[in-house]
Order: sequence, then C-alpha cells, then structure tokens
Amino acid sequence: MTTQKHFMFVIMLSAACALGGPPPAVAKAATRAPRQASPADYAFTVSTNMLTVTNGVRLAVTYYKPTPKTAGEKFPAIFEMHPYRKDDFFYLGDYEYGAYFAKRGYVHARIDVRGTGGSDGTLPDREYSDTELGDAVVVIDLLSKMPWSNGKVGMYGISWSGFNSLMVAMRKPPALKAIIAAHASQDLYYNDVHYIDGALHMDYYAQQIDTDNALPQSPDYKIDDAWRQQRFEREPWIITWFRNQRDGEFWRRESLLYKPPLEVPAYLVGGLLDGYRDFVPYVIEHSTAPVIAEIGPWNHAWPEYGKPGPNYEWRQRAVRWWDYWLKDYTNGILDEPRFMVFVRDYHKPSTRLKTVPGDWRCEPRWPIAGSTWQQWYPDVAHGMGASAPAPAPEASHQLIYRAGIGMAAGGWWGDQTPDMALDDAHSLVYDSAPLTGTVEIIGMPRVSLRVSADAPMYQWTVRLEDVHPSGKSTLVSGALINPSQRFSRMNPQPLVPGEATILTTSIHFTTWRFPPGHRIRLAVGNAQFPMAWPTPHRGTTTLLLGTETWLALPVPPATTNPPPVLPVPEPYDQAPDGKTIYSIGPKSRFVRDQRTGLNSYSTWSDSAWRIDKKRFRSWEFYTWSVNALMPARATFAGERTDLFNLPGNCLRLSSQLRIQADPVYFNLRFTKTMFRNNQLVGQ
Repeated sequence: MTTQKHFMFVIMLSAACALGGPPPAVAKAATRAPRQASPADYAFTVSTNMLTVTNGVRLAVTYYKPTPKTAGEKFPAIFEMHPYRKDDFFYLGDYEYGAYFAKRGYVHARIDVRGTGGSDGTLPDREYSDTELGDAVVVIDLLSKMPWSNGKVGMYGISWSGFNSLMVAMRKPPALKAIIAAHASQDLYYNDVHYIDGALHMDYYAQQIDTDNALPQSPDYKIDDAWRQQRFEREPWIITWFRNQRDGEFWRRESLLYKPPLEVPAYLVGGLLDGYRDFVPYVIEHSTAPVIAEIGPWNHAWPEYGKPGPNYEWRQRAVRWWDYWLKDYTNGILDEPRFMVFVRDYHKPSTRLKTVPGDWRCEPRWPIAGSTWQQWYPDVAHGMGASAPAPAPEASHQLIYRAGIGMAAGGWWGDQTPDMALDDAHSLVYDSAPLTGTVEIIGMPRVSLRVSADAPMYQWTVRLEDVHPSGKSTLVSGALINPSQRFSRMNPQPLVPGEATILTTSIHFTTWRFPPGHRIRLAVGNAQFPMAWPTPHRGTTTLLLGTETWLALPVPPATTNPPPVLPVPEPYDQAPDGKTIYSIGPKSRFVRDQRTGLNSYSTWSDSAWRIDKKRFRSWEFYTWSVNALMPARATFAGERTDLFNLPGNCLRLSSQLRIQADPVYFNLRFTKTMFRNNQLVGQ
C-alpha cells in the first residue's frame, strides 16, 4: 500500500517531594498503618481475556492476578492501555511489571487500544482519540465491578500510557482513585514528538507506529479483509500530523495546558534527559489533588533502569502509592517530602555515561521557596555579564544560516551529547568569566533575544552549556524558538525582513552545578538539525545585544533537607515462556561534508526475541539529510521491517517512508508491503 501526500510549509519527579503546597489528603478509613510497601507474598496467574466496551468492540486484556489467600478476598486493579501490542512487542516487558504488582496484591491489567494488538475494532485515526479515552473510562468501570475487585482502580504508564492516564483522569471516572504518569505531556503541540517547541520534528517514531499499526490482530494473526480494512489500509497517522502543522484544536483538545486543574491524585516521574520533562512542574502547580513527583537524571525510561543513573527501585514507592489510594492503608506517604529532583554536578561531555555525578534533593513545594533569578547579558566581545551592556550601534552579531548545524545535540532535547564544539563553531556563543563560586540551578531558565533576519522564515535555537577550563563544552539544556509564533501560536506570522523583534522562551527543565573556574555559556543558533526540520531560505540572522537580550537562571537556596536513602533496583521476574535474543541500538552517526555541503544524520537498531514457539525480529534504519546550499530540499528516508516467525506462518511487514521538501511543499510517500510465507498479500 502506498500513500503519497503533499503539504505546504507553515510559518510557524523511597522519598519524593509537593509543588505549590497541595491540599490536605482526602479523609480515609484506615485498615492498618505500615510504612513499607505491601510485601511480595502472593502467588499469581497470567491469563488473557476480552473486555466489551463502546459499540460492542472487544479490547484484549492480559491479567496478572494474585491468588487469594482467603475465600472472597478482593483486590484493587491497576491498568495500562496503549497500542504497543501486549502479545508480541511488549509482552516481555509487561510481564516484569505485571508480576511485580500482582505479587503485592494488585490485579494488573494490560490492555491494547482498539484496532491494535489483540483488540477488535478499527484503528483510530489519531493518538489519544475520543474513542480511545472513552474506552478507558468504560474499562475503569468494568474493572471496578469484577467479582475479584474491591471497587478501586488505578491507571498508570510511561509515555503513551502516561499521556492517556492524565487525559482519562481529567474525565474523573468515579472508580479511578489515583494515577501514575511517567514522561507525559501537558502540551501536545509544544511538548510532544511532532512539533518540538513549535517547530516541525520528524521523529522515527512516526514510521515505527505507522508500520506496527498495520500488523494483524494477535494471537491469530489472520490475513483477511477485516485486517486490510481496519488496519493495513488505514491512512498513516503521519499524514494527519502533517495536516496539522499549526497549533489549534487538534492539539489542544486533550492538552492539560487548556484544561481545569487536575483533581485525581497523581504520582509523576520525569527525566532530565527526556524530551517531555516539563510536564512534571506544570502538573504539580496545576493540581487540586495531592501529587508526589520525582525527576531523575535518566532518559525516556523508568527510574530503575533509565540511563544514565543513579537508578533506584521506584516500584516500592509506587506500591505504597497504590496501597494508600487503592487499599486505604494510612502509610504516611503524604507526610513525606513530595518533590525529589536529582541535581547534576558537572561531567565531561559523553554519549556513554552510565552514572551522572550529583545528589538527590527533596523539597516540600515547587517553585522552591527562596529561589532567585540570576540575570546574564551577552556583550559585543562574546562575553556574558551580570550587568546589561550600554547601548551601542555596533552591538550586534550576525550568523550565516547553515542548515545542517545542530547534530551534536542529537535527535531531541533528551540525548547524551558529545563536546558541543561542533555546533558552537557555527553559533553565536557568549561565555561568562570563570566562576569564582558554584552556581546551582533548578528549573527552567529563561531567554530573551532581540533579533532580525533577511528572510521571512527562520528558527532560533538556544543552548545552555558548561565550559570546562580545557574548552570542552557540556550541554546542560536547550530550546527551540519558532519566531512565526512570537505573537500567537494559533495565528503564526512571518518575520518582516530587516525588522527587529523580540523572541522569548523557557529552556527545558534542568538541574546543574557549574563549578568554580568553569564558564556558563549561552549558544544561540539558527539551525538545530535534525531535531527541527530545516527552514528553506539561505541567508543571515542578526542578534541585537542590549537590555532586551538576556539569559536568566533559576538559582535555589542552599538546602538543609537530608538526602533520601533510595532502594536499589530489584531483579525482574522474567516471563517463563520468553526471552530477548539480542538488542542492538539505537545507534547513530552523523556526517558533514564541507566540500559538498551535505549533512546527514542516521540512526538504526535491530532486536530479536522469542515467546514460546514464536520468533520475532524488528529492524530499522533512518536518515535525515540536508545540503547547506539547498536547505529547502531537505529529506528524510526510513526503512522498518517486522518479521514474525509463527508456527506454520511467517509474516514480514516492511515500510518505506520518503519525505522530500521543496520551497513550498512537503512531498511524502509512505509504502507498506506484507508477505506471508514469502508471498505478497498486502501492498
């Protein structure tokens, strides 16, 4: 099956701590008061079933059920729902968490979104559709009324299932008593994978999900007309995302940014190397229910395995959270510090860190009481001082637009990065004098830039870095700015060539300690490839220095709170019928050819696993390319293959995605082919 479309360019957190002083906990009828989590003293069983929801559609569910110790014993339910296929792609990982919670007295239900994995129905036309979220509300009611249920339900998850846990909580289904959300978002346009900071981001996830959505329904994997009509021939979601390049109702419909305060208790987890980390402080500040939160040093992962560490067994705290809200145990979890954040010490630039230096800090509220803003002003000598420079006609710097610059920062604001010198060489950099004392920051730094340009469309990028006395520069955090949205995200306006304008933004949430002798660097660029799709015009941008161009750093007071003692990660319960065979990547490589002007960034991965007698493999390769001499003609090329070797049935689904830009349009071609036993059955 081939889909081809053309699109125009559009201007374009044992211990944790409460933000904003949460209200008192809801009065509860205590059954006992242990301070530790429920022990792992239940045997459990694993079974699959179907739940009938709206319009008679059946959703596939895998239950991890504790075995009752007494006749008639009831259990709370916790569930996770997303489209990532519980019977094949996610089975091994799901087992680890299902087993953990079931052994501690919870029925863990893992459910596939309708039209995906083992569920019936037609694939929805978008992420987080009304249908998906409505189904979740029905599921909560159904789980609360099961014969084994005590009537209380919790919803949780990471990424997609963190997103929809928050969205379902906004609907306030009566049986939903609490949620856990990791790496979620409050703003689906600015703080998701499609338009990072309001700029187009072509992520390989788009091809991954559109490929996997076309797989047949498990566990039978039938190739029939229902599969073709409900999955394989459905329009790829990437087309919908390209149709909605501007912020608007499509993105705002389920964004918490445009909703009333959250009224369901929430446990939040973020990562300093995750692109979605800003949701944690936002949700805590905009909640009327109790919230506990923690932000660690890792990437898009749970705290017990995220990279880099230090890691800890967060699931002990999760069980105590569920114990309080779903079992009515008065275990004191809301009497403890509710906001915990890892404060990073300086480390040299590296893409292979296993552990980050630093320590955990607990605070009772957010923003941290007594924090101050430390203002820095770039100057004409490329320094940066605490005083605004005197106005001068020559106080400006120009930067030639080179579309391939930015690869050192990686694919999104969530990668470990090398020395930033490669990008800084083609950016405007402003360094403080060597520090005479430590500067610690916690929060979202702010930036104001007074700029002008010679074309109607550019985008700016700002990076906060730590410069070692040796000259090596470590990325601390960054942000993109789409100037077309300087007046309104809903009604973008092009730049007026030659006319000065002021751009402001917040740099993504971060922590850092700049040590004495180091310099604080603000790097200002006009390209962040491949994180943001290149803009089409060759030319020059200008940064105007003075009182309206500055960097502000959030500096907390010294803390007197003792650091928490955190439990070490526990061994996983491994699925007895499955095993990972190998997992390679993702790995990346970037190339800059100064002779031809060609810049390319590639990433690839390959993994294989088995479940019982079934063998699975998935591999992919993606490349972003742009020539500095022809920035309007940037390209993306992706290849993904899923190979399912089933008893008596071998399925191979492959996809190719090609995006070619020109000065006005995106030309998009998405091709899928399905082979069964080496015979073509879908194209």
